[in-house]
Amino acid sequence: MSNLVDIVRPAAEEGNIDLLYSVLKNNPSILADIDSEQLVETPLHIAASKGHIPFVIEIMNWKPSFALKLNPEGLSPIHLAIQNKRMMLWFVDMNKELVRVKGKGGLTPLHLASQIGDVDILAVLICACPDSLQDVTVWGETALHIAAKNNNCDALNLLVSFLRKYTGKNAQWLENKILNWKDEDDNTILHISVQNNHPKKTILLLLLAAEIYRNAKNLNDQTTLDVAISVEIKKLLSRWGVKPGSEVINPRTQTEKISSPITVIGVCSKYINRFRSTVSDEQRNILLIIFTLIVTATYQTVLSPPGGLHQSDAASDNNANIISSNSTISSTLPSAGKSVMSKSVFFWFSYLNMISFAISMLLILVMTPGGMMDSPLFMLPMSCFSISYLYSMWMISPTHSNTVGVLIFNFTVLFVMLVVIIISQYYRLKWVLNRRKVIVTR
Repeated sequence: MSNLVDIVRPAAEEGNIDLLYSVLKNNPSILADIDSEQLVETPLHIAASKGHIPFVIEIMNWKPSFALKLNPEGLSPIHLAIQNKRMMLWFVDMNKELVRVKGKGGLTPLHLASQIGDVDILAVLICACPDSLQDVTVWGETALHIAAKNNNCDALNLLVSFLRKYTGKNAQWLENKILNWKDEDDNTILHISVQNNHPKKTILLLLLAAEIYRNAKNLNDQTTLDVAISVEIKKLLSRWGVKPGSEVINPRTQTEKISSPITVIGVCSKYINRFRSTVSDEQRNILLIIFTLIVTATYQTVLSPPGGLHQSDAASDNNANIISSNSTISSTLPSAGKSVMSKSVFFWFSYLNMISFAISMLLILVMTPGGMMDSPLFMLPMSCFSISYLYSMWMISPTHSNTVGVLIFNFTVLFVMLVVIIISQYYRLKWVLNRRKVIVTR
């Protein structure tokens, strides 16, 4: 196979496209034969290391699979082009997923860029493929770990700043995962940064990250405060609430969680999640539309109840209103704005209306995907809408004093909905804390 590569080598080293076609004319299957090998130095490797961009593009047009090939040293063409910014731009432009190609030891181009500390190359790679930040080496290292271990503080600052500003899909999850990821020794990037006595600016940038868990422990049950060398850094960590490892309680293991007795909240959560899992996306969309229409209709009946509402009643004759120089006296019915229904009829109307509204609202909460339901931007308007509905029902009640049953029912439903909201926020907070402590099960 090396003989076949040697045939194409002169063209690749010179970046001579005409010479390449001369070789292909005499041996049309030569590129396919080279591609059939597992570990081989392809013409793309040679051209990428020499910086011949037009030749690289030509080879990529012929054999895109060459970009994924590893040479005997365990490097892909994009690994060899890591110090050539223009070449990297061309590779990334042709295929963004090349940023995630793993070489020897699981090293990606992003890992190599972090290792050499080239912030310009790093910026190109993470902007092209933010998900590449999740890639880890066989030693459990992210690009941030590698930058920290090699004391490339500028590269580390760039990566952390990108995570904090990133607004793409699952941005919060990605930030939480990367900032709290542990290597083979269970060291987070904060551990490594403190151990290597990085500048105060870099450590403060990590502490300012809202998603980082500051009291994470490594395999030796040490927090960052235990491994800190500088007295100044120890004081800084203490001010930010970092505790010694002896004062931090280890999170429950998966075995303890599974073996622990189930609570009432756990039972409710179990049935809700099981119900969600049995509903397809198409069925969920249809049900959400149906329940939304029911909520809209029930709220509209409160604004315009059957029979209407009592209106302000001014006397029809001129004598009903006495206008003087000091005051104006008008006659208004005490029941203005109240439903014209009798108290007993209104009770059953509000009871049935309230059941429809409450069940539909609760089912909307259940059917909504978990990530949206946990968001305050979703829960706040839902809560305000429910309270507005209850207040409107209260206002149109014929008499406040004789509708105790309606009010008790209304506020009971409101209480149930608030409990649902609190439970969802409780589980969201618990999930975030667990993610920061346990991080990721590898």
